[in-house]
Amino acid sequence: MRIDMPDERTIKAEIDTIVAKGLYQKESFYSYLKNMYKHIGIRYLFRDGLEIMFTILLVSSILFFTITNSNIYNIAKTGGIYAYLFTVSPILYLVMSISSFISARQNGTYEIEMTCKYNMYQISAFRMLVFSTICILVNFLFVYAIISIYTNLSFLRAFAISISSLFLFSTVFLFTITKLQSKFTKYFIVLGWIIANLALCIFDINLYAQLLSNISIYTWLAVTVISLFIYIKNIKALISFRNIEGVI
Repeated sequence: MRIDMPDERTIKAEIDTIVAKGLYQKESFYSYLKNMYKHIGIRYLFRDGLEIMFTILLVSSILFFTITNSNIYNIAKTGGIYAYLFTVSPILYLVMSISSFISARQNGTYEIEMTCKYNMYQISAFRMLVFSTICILVNFLFVYAIISIYTNLSFLRAFAISISSLFLFSTVFLFTITKLQSKFTKYFIVLGWIIANLALCIFDINLYAQLLSNISIYTWLAVTVISLFIYIKNIKALISFRNIEGVI
């Protein structure tokens, strides 16, 4: 029985088909997050939902009480409130993100998560993305409440400053997690944001407030867009961070 040999074009087509089927199809960022949500489920991704809700209420209450107390750092002035918003807007995100890591370690799930299909860093990346969305909503309500008290403020400017601060800090925070090794350096950079802003408020709040007020709204919006782009890029980096430890 004679079997005719395929021509070069047929051979090349078959090889391309085999290679295409054998190669790993890279998921898009959205598809990856969607599949993670479907495989893990909302109950595990946010197993500490009550703690998160308590954290949101506690931090928001403290910040709102502080800003409505006109005796603290003279923040009742218009510029002072802008400076205060720029300083404290990322705090809720910081508290929720850090408590997420601490909770994983204290509950004994750190070692388990590091050996699963989705490791702790990938799950944390998903949670941080959700945290940032929650913070946007909370900041919106926070700014709206402040505007209802201090009617001489510009809502758009206050909200733009708040969101810019949130994503600037979030970008720096994720950079320290994925790029820096020294724990001291990580703590120094993260806490340095709050300490530096508080120092500027205490040293000369009028100068600091004037600096923030003189920046146009369009500049704040541009900073927000750029920071958001870098933030998403860092989220993607966190997803692949130390991926070798979770390969099942």
